[in-house]
Amino acid sequence: MNIRRILATTVAAAVTAPAALLSVSPAFAAEAKPAAQTQKSTFEELKKAAADAAKAYDAALAAHNDQQAVVSKLMKHDAPEAKPFRDAAAAAEKAKEAKAAGDQAVTEAKAKLAALPETADADEKAAAAKAVTDAEAAAKEAAAALTTAEAKKASEGDALDELRMAALRKANEKSKAKDAAEKAQKDADAALRSAKECVRLPALSAQLKGLPAQVVAGTSVDFSFQVHNGTDRTLDALHPLFFVHAAQAKAQWLDGSVWKELKDEPDYVASQSNVKPGSTVEVKIRLTVDAKSPATHGDALIAGDASDQYNPCIEGPMKGYKFKVLAAGSKPDGDTAKPGPTDGKDRPEPTAKPAGGGSTPTAQGGAAATPLKTTGTTTGATTGALASTGSSSAVPQLALAGGAAVVLGAGAVFVTRRRKAADRT
Repeated sequence: MNIRRILATTVAAAVTAPAALLSVSPAFAAEAKPAAQTQKSTFEELKKAAADAAKAYDAALAAHNDQQAVVSKLMKHDAPEAKPFRDAAAAAEKAKEAKAAGDQAVTEAKAKLAALPETADADEKAAAAKAVTDAEAAAKEAAAALTTAEAKKASEGDALDELRMAALRKANEKSKAKDAAEKAQKDADAALRSAKECVRLPALSAQLKGLPAQVVAGTSVDFSFQVHNGTDRTLDALHPLFFVHAAQAKAQWLDGSVWKELKDEPDYVASQSNVKPGSTVEVKIRLTVDAKSPATHGDALIAGDASDQYNPCIEGPMKGYKFKVLAAGSKPDGDTAKPGPTDGKDRPEPTAKPAGGGSTPTAQGGAAATPLKTTGTTTGATTGALASTGSSSAVPQLALAGGAAVVLGAGAVFVTRRRKAADRT
């Protein structure tokens, strides 16, 4: 019993790390089978799984802490569950004292009998002998009572040990369940974080159609901005992202029958939902250059952002166009602007994802971008060949020195714009 008590006390001292207790690993664990192939979870499913895993961990942690409290209480000497053992131990101590007193009485009775003088009569001798016999009988009863009391103490001790060990085993189980729930929560959170990261899809391509390579001051030119879903998936939402800059110029986009002015910063226009594979979203753009504008140049940056049921942040390649602004009265050559070269290293890695779920994105400053009405259209196939951008893209490197700083600044704002929109998801 002492060994069991030492074991229980030792285990109790280590209860803060119960996973190491009372668990016996098999000599040879069964070989793990490969996990079955499962269908990819949607983003909403991953969000729910992460939320459920968090709740499960909270419940497992609470159960673990509750059981730790039970163990701590059971290990105390004054625990109610330990009273039968305490009573039995006290009874055994009294029986031990009674046995010692009985043995002492036998010793004293025998000493008195031996000390009788030779002159003692028969009655004195008989009385002394009887005293020894009576003392021995009482000592025998005390010894029997002590044996019974010690057996009771041992039995109650074993029962208390088993109660404590059962509580420790349960604490170990709760600790393992907590650890498993914690791992499940971390795995679910990691899967959700991974799904939140922006996905680059070169097949989500953008182009400007009809933007002249030369725009004469004092005139307006109309062209179209197209984003093509060249992927094999239906996009829950598609957000064309547009920016154009030229000195003393303004840009507008056609919302139904109304021309709406674009801000002098990257902005979403004509967001669409449920965009099928092979479809193209087209937005009409008008650029007007003031007649007093000097000969200079302008730049345009475009991209398509999107989301689907698996990825709340999908980014198409960014593309840049450059064009010249001619002085009033000049004659343009009639050529169209071409997309400039891109360098993927110039595009910072996004730290967040763009808006998804088919909702209308919020423009910088808090105003909601107006959904496409009649002019922005979604067609089943692209009209005109879309320029290939390769596997990655970045802010265009524009050669004209006078506009380089403007475009680089615009590119930084362009990326920031996408990040701010992403924070809403």
